[in-house]
Amino acid sequence: MTQEKVAILMSTYNGEKYLTEQIESIQKQTNNNWHLYIRDDGSTDKTPIILSDFAKDDKRITFFNREHICNLGVVKSFMDLLANIDADLYMFSDQDDVWKKDKIQRALTLIKKEKYLEIPICLHTELQIVNDNLETIELMKRGRVWSDFQHFLFGNCVTGCTVMINQKLKEKLRINSVNWDKVAMHDWWFAEIAAAFGKVIYDSTPTILYRQHIDNVVGGSDSQAPQQLIRRFFNLSGELDGFLLITKMASEFQRLYNGEITGKNAKYVKTYANLSKDSSFTNNLKLALKLPPVRSHLRGQLLLDYLMIRYPSKFLYTK
Repeated sequence: MTQEKVAILMSTYNGEKYLTEQIESIQKQTNNNWHLYIRDDGSTDKTPIILSDFAKDDKRITFFNREHICNLGVVKSFMDLLANIDADLYMFSDQDDVWKKDKIQRALTLIKKEKYLEIPICLHTELQIVNDNLETIELMKRGRVWSDFQHFLFGNCVTGCTVMINQKLKEKLRINSVNWDKVAMHDWWFAEIAAAFGKVIYDSTPTILYRQHIDNVVGGSDSQAPQQLIRRFFNLSGELDGFLLITKMASEFQRLYNGEITGKNAKYVKTYANLSKDSSFTNNLKLALKLPPVRSHLRGQLLLDYLMIRYPSKFLYTK
């Protein structure tokens, strides 16, 4: 492969306020070998007009669903793009950030150091959190990342707008076979599959100005900060919903990839996928002692242990 074809996939929804600045930051990239495909997810503002204008003026930009705009939700919207676009490498863009000029080239350089033609790879980077006016606030991750499958089974550290994935990972995702209603976010699923069958790579250099504002679907607050932990303990219903979704993701992984992983990884998947029918106080207490959730902080693990033991009936559901 002499010149890699990079597809940038963007999903928009009522993004008129910052959309132009985001697309212009992509147009200003030092690497010009890319094509931007944008799917609108049912905007009611001027977003479709902005997209049509950009697509008309720049042949590197395609308004993917201009003739059939409808709402699928953020995960399915991105997956509709990924399933229907062919490239060598894929990147993902939000509608309200600003890309640093070397974002594409830096990702290309790093991923090409790996066996990217042979194994599934998910590359993600640090983010510079900024306010509405692009004034610096802080770095989001600050090294709080992981790359192993067991950690990704219970939590995500990958942010989609920083991601580059290769064709091998796209193939391994089995996009058209996944029940996306059981997947929390597409970036989490990318990382989980890459960690199971290939490699997750973290670049500690921020490549994006990530706007933190009131309209963000997913924010950048530190979930392990003391004040956030206090809020989490006082919002156990939300934590239970999150844990339940983790078990649903495990069941979806088990359905799609049963027999393709071995050892402790396979044991973890099978055990937590089966909580939907096996959950009980006794069973969950044994799990907490012998096969506990794997989190980057002990506090997070203890919280999941507590939820599993305290509310065993909440995990019983019909698949």
